[in-house]
Amino acid sequence: MLALEDYRQAVQLDQPMTTINSQELLDAKKQHRLTLKLLSDFSGSATAEYLRTAPDKARRALYALMIQARPFQFSNAELAKVDILLASERYNRSPHQIQKRTDQERRTQLKLWRGDITTLACDAIVNAANSELLGCFRPDHPCIDNAIHAKAGPRLRDDCARIMQLQGYREATGEAKITRGYHLPASFVLHTVGPIHKGDDRLGIESKMLARSYTSCLKLASQISAIKSLAFCCISTGIFGFPAAVATQIAIETVTKWTNTYPDRFNTIVFNVFCERDQYLYEQALGSYHHA
Repeated sequence: MLALEDYRQAVQLDQPMTTINSQELLDAKKQHRLTLKLLSDFSGSATAEYLRTAPDKARRALYALMIQARPFQFSNAELAKVDILLASERYNRSPHQIQKRTDQERRTQLKLWRGDITTLACDAIVNAANSELLGCFRPDHPCIDNAIHAKAGPRLRDDCARIMQLQGYREATGEAKITRGYHLPASFVLHTVGPIHKGDDRLGIESKMLARSYTSCLKLASQISAIKSLAFCCISTGIFGFPAAVATQIAIETVTKWTNTYPDRFNTIVFNVFCERDQYLYEQALGSYHHA
């Protein structure tokens, strides 16, 4: 397994993101013009006429091109233009701020929040990745991997590819890697491969693998001093098919055990849910909880 120190410099993990000057940020009309320019550049052909008067459709077309792009496909000049577009879009979105524990609260606060994890302004978020660790290449695929890579931008995939090149083999189930968050409100993204549910006769083994994913993320995040708040998605309960009720108990028990052992390491840990079913399961399992 590739340790953090084996790839930390390769992905410039400790380097702050290059910020876009406020004067470089674009209004809606300029964003559309840049979108059309990038579509033309990336496709190598003139942009379809109907996209010129349909900003939303043009942006979806550009998203599809970028989400299907292989690592290192874009030049530095192209990435710089994408950075300006994504930074301008992010500037117009209001991130959800995490309520951190007070000075009187000495233990890690566990919170529940339902919403889009790509809008969560915390130090790090967890991505449920696949074993290639390169993100999802299917436009509009309903997975969190897709959503995170789309909002973060193509530099995230490039960093994941650098890590995998150094490792030389696919990421094992239950392990985790970390990158910067780029155009996400979160500064860092932890990528972990949860188990794929293959039947109730495998549930015992899969449960241990899922618990390992949570522990791997906690251990890895604890090595980054800047990470004080961390948000977990519902690992493996989407397209990987892990039973949501079982996964909820594993998530809470694993995180609680770790934070009881290291009560001062993190300020806040958020269980992020996206659907009503998962919200209900976490509310029932947590009992007394705080909203993020």
